[in-house]
Amino acid sequence: MVETQGKVSTMMALVANDERLTRALELLGNQVDPEIEQTFSSLEERILAQALENVERAERRLREIQELVGDIAFAVSH
Repeated sequence: MVETQGKVSTMMALVANDERLTRALELLGNQVDPEIEQTFSSLEERILAQALENVERAERRLREIQELVGDIAFAVSH
C-alpha cells in the first residue's frame, strides 16, 4: 500500500498542472492497482483501466447483494 501511495504521489506530481487528470485520480481515491500500473504505460490508460476495474468490482458486489437481498425478500414473502 505504501509503495502504491508513493507511485500515485509521483504520478500526481507529474500531472499537477493538468486539473482534469488530477481530478480523475481523485475520483479513483488516488489509488491505482499495481498490476494496472505495470500493464499500462500512460497515466490516461491507467486511470481508465482503474475506473473500469472499479466498475466491474461494483457490478460483482451489486449482483451479490441482489442475490442476498432477493433470498431474504423471498423468504419473508413465503
